[in-house]
Amino acid sequence: MILFHKASAFSMEQLHQVMSSAFSDYVIQMNMPLADFERMITARGFDPELSWVAVEDGKLVGFWFIGKQEAFPNTIYAVSTGTVPEARGKGIASKLFAQLQGHVAGKGYNQIRLEVITSNTAAVKAYEKLGFTIKRNFQCFKLLKSEVADRAITPTPLTAPWADIEQKAAGLWESPPSWQNSAYAVRAIGDEATTYKIEQDGELAAYIVVTRTTGSVMQIAVAPHHRRRGFATALLATACADLGKDSLTFINVDEGDETIMQTLSKLGAKKTLQQYEMERALQTSASSAEQKMQPAT
Repeated sequence: MILFHKASAFSMEQLHQVMSSAFSDYVIQMNMPLADFERMITARGFDPELSWVAVEDGKLVGFWFIGKQEAFPNTIYAVSTGTVPEARGKGIASKLFAQLQGHVAGKGYNQIRLEVITSNTAAVKAYEKLGFTIKRNFQCFKLLKSEVADRAITPTPLTAPWADIEQKAAGLWESPPSWQNSAYAVRAIGDEATTYKIEQDGELAAYIVVTRTTGSVMQIAVAPHHRRRGFATALLATACADLGKDSLTFINVDEGDETIMQTLSKLGAKKTLQQYEMERALQTSASSAEQKMQPAT
């Protein structure tokens, strides 16, 4: 018999274990230590009271880990979803989603968002069957330090507190960052994030946010009237040099961000994978009541 519970009833170690098991045969290698797992779900706004797990014979066999952020008051986010290999084919994922949707009805959430690797066709089809549709196309890259090490850096980027950048950042975007690279995520990891800026005439012209441990670029943007002047390259070169990284990674660059896509292409960055951002409307308590009032046909 399969039972469903809130994730808050289980320890972080148990949640980490079920995710590790579910991703043991994933399309990419997922050997995430407990500390990295905790950092990841914290940055993505994990809420154990909104998240659900499936239990069979006393063992966790499936999960929908859900996050929330104040910048998206009506949206929840699937931090991670999965079913352990030996429990697949029992409809656990769809049953967990139904449990989740019933739980959040009436809490003010009307949309859920997630990402999925495009080559994972089984997962894409499963989400589509649940009513999710593709909203954005993301690319992931790896940029070697050797590609930017010898490039001229003018002007020189300076370190800056994220708090000084956050309120100005949106004015530089071609496309907003993905959920896991949001301002909330930058704040959530604290000193783990390093920010560099370029100013011109006292105004923010460009900036980058990079994680110290992994070398992952969370955000990078150049103001419209300062593009094609080498500012993005200067930021990348400085980040590589200062953080002592042999490479930088980019998770979920929106294909619509032409400046960054063109910069990475010119610098010889290697595409590692592609993801879809998918969304689905959620049934609210009001819409549920309206459906019940509809006459039978």
